[in-house]
Amino acid sequence: SSRVLRPILAVNHFLHWASAVIVMSIAAYFIAHFSRDQHLIYWISVAAIDTFLYLPSLFLPAVKSYKGYLAPLAWIFSYLWLTAFIFAAQDYNWHRCSANSPGNTNKCGLKKTLEAFAFLAFFTNLVGLIVEWMLWDKQRFKGAHA
Repeated sequence: SSRVLRPILAVNHFLHWASAVIVMSIAAYFIAHFSRDQHLIYWISVAAIDTFLYLPSLFLPAVKSYKGYLAPLAWIFSYLWLTAFIFAAQDYNWHRCSANSPGNTNKCGLKKTLEAFAFLAFFTNLVGLIVEWMLWDKQRFKGAHA
């Protein structure tokens, strides 16, 4: 029932939003203190846009009339976050971590944290997509037989 899905969706959206904020913060730190590259710009762009667009999603599950309308947005961002995670995995696991994004920077712990939260953002986005779709489907079915 939607009574079960709504709290799950609210918690998932909060975890997703927090992960995006962490990725954005780490990427912003790297950009402010070290050299810039395409992956850093990609991470901060996806995370900043996602953080802004997902602010309403923190409160929408509490609105009774909400029917899972963010599913298309979650679908789009699932691909963007998957790409972000792949970029991080390539940068930090292929060769020496200190050589990539930003280069010649021995902050591997922070870089691996960015990678982990990029994956968490992808995963929570995927879970959110599934739960949004389930909520939409239940509301659609409920509306058709009301």
